[in-house]
Amino acid sequence: MSLKDKGLEIGSVAPLWQLRAVDGRRFGQAEYRGRVLLLFFFRGTWCPNCRKQMESVAAEWKRIEPLAAVVGIVGQDSRTTEDFLARNPLPFPLLPDPDREVVKQFGVFQRLSLEGFRIAYPSTLIIDEEGIVRYCYVGESQFDRPDLRQIISELGVLRSRV
Repeated sequence: MSLKDKGLEIGSVAPLWQLRAVDGRRFGQAEYRGRVLLLFFFRGTWCPNCRKQMESVAAEWKRIEPLAAVVGIVGQDSRTTEDFLARNPLPFPLLPDPDREVVKQFGVFQRLSLEGFRIAYPSTLIIDEEGIVRYCYVGESQFDRPDLRQIISELGVLRSRV
């Protein structure tokens, strides 16, 4: 069951953000203008359920790639992210957000709970070509994530509107 009081409202404009990948390239909302963006916020590369979700996205990449650009954001440092990606390459950028600035901008910052300290709620957003939030799911716990088939279906519906 998604947290209703977290994340961004459907129909709202996604905040402008920019992060640097471990290879030094910059990624941000402006680069995705004109494209649908599937945006994941992961608790961290240490989280087994986050890794499982990353693996699922990679396994469905051929179905997802034609429908949207994909970006993952983790509230951790570059070194930890780089070490993870060296062992677990992904077909999409996984961007470190060590100060959790983007995590906070999107309203998915989890300050303190029994599950973690200063991490992101596991979240999935779909942002359309104009930068409008069309889908937002914020999980209540590390186990709470939308079904990837549902996400692919949402992307297909959005794609058919164009």
